Amino acid sequence: MESIVALATPPGKSAIAVVRVSGKAVREVCKAVLPDFKMEPRIAKLVRCRGVACNAPTMDNLIAIFFPAPNSYTGEDVLELFPHGNPFIVRRLIEEICKVEGVRLAKRGEFTERAFLNGKMDLTQAEAVGDMLSASNSKSLSNAQRLLSGEVSGEIKRLAERVKEAAATLELEVDFAEDVGGIENGELRIENCLNEILQGLSALKKRFRKAGNELPKAVLFGTPNAGKSSLINALVKEDRLLVNEAPGTTRDFVEVPLHLPSGDILLIDTAGLADTAQNEIDEQAMQKSREILEKANLKILVTDISTPLPPEFEKWQGIANITVCTHTDIKKNSQLSTLNSQLKFLVASPKNEGIKELREALDNIFFPKEEMEEAWITSERQIACIKKAEECVLRASQAGAVELMAFEIRDARNALCSIIGEISDESVLNAIFSSYCVGK
Repeated sequence: MESIVALATPPGKSAIAVVRVSGKAVREVCKAVLPDFKMEPRIAKLVRCRGVACNAPTMDNLIAIFFPAPNSYTGEDVLELFPHGNPFIVRRLIEEICKVEGVRLAKRGEFTERAFLNGKMDLTQAEAVGDMLSASNSKSLSNAQRLLSGEVSGEIKRLAERVKEAAATLELEVDFAEDVGGIENGELRIENCLNEILQGLSALKKRFRKAGNELPKAVLFGTPNAGKSSLINALVKEDRLLVNEAPGTTRDFVEVPLHLPSGDILLIDTAGLADTAQNEIDEQAMQKSREILEKANLKILVTDISTPLPPEFEKWQGIANITVCTHTDIKKNSQLSTLNSQLKFLVASPKNEGIKELREALDNIFFPKEEMEEAWITSERQIACIKKAEECVLRASQAGAVELMAFEIRDARNALCSIIGEISDESVLNAIFSSYCVGK
């Protein structure tokens, strides 16, 4: 098998980059480009890096770490290099490594694929690597870590073993029915066994949660010049949006990521709403705001409390999840006394009073603090296999002939084994690992 090399960090300028090499040619790569490197396992060393040609000039001084097989991520010899994050240096380094015989550029997810093929992890754990890379909140990250630890794959292995025992019991009852108390007792034991398996499969199926790559959306809406853009700037602690006293500054919706303690969300600023549009562009902007509002995970009504409440206020409060009143430091025409319990949050400008409380509320709404009893399953492939196994066991329980029961039980076990990769199809592996980045 050829050795592979790839950049494991995002392309572009940075303080350092990470270049990873895996395979039998790692030692030759060290001799060719790291002439001063003594390959002591798992010891970081500062070494000179050069081209493979004789008397090639030094390209960089970098950190190198050698992980001998099988004690590495892929189970092969692995070399990790940490050059300066200059794209020119990184590109030259990879080009020189590829000149070593038997080394080529890695494909997407090929390092993790080799880890799976070399028995460093099962297929369920390999898929959890993708969950780790895409997690955008603490719960998803914690769940990915539990999947990567083998928590779910261990349950599936035990269930597959139970199915195997059912098949063995089935064959035993066929061959030795008279010796073990008659076929009726044997059928009862098999029925109980199949019911236990069905209960286990049903429990696993209920733990499916479709992984969402999109961040949850909090949409801010209200009248023009209510302070929506200023509120977003205060929440993200950065002047991301244009703010002006003239109404109608925001014409199209704008998405701004907000990093909360427990995860990330999107704040969406919208054009101001009113009963009557001033012109065609104004009408288009308000229509776009209404469309975005329908797709919101959280609707935040923003109103300027220093001015009279708009006629639409009560209607808007009916669809809003949160009401935020801005300019509470201005007493003129204040409507605070008329809102009573409907008021949710007060924000004073320019001191940004109330922003901390609003951030905490958003964190609690989107990421409530609750104990996660069991790891949930995010892979649609895994759930499809669980459903197939369940269908097979159901057919087995309804089959009249023992031979048919044995056939269905065998298919059920194969479906479970395909989840963890004991039985795998090349097209399935390609679909899984091609979704990963090149350096993973």
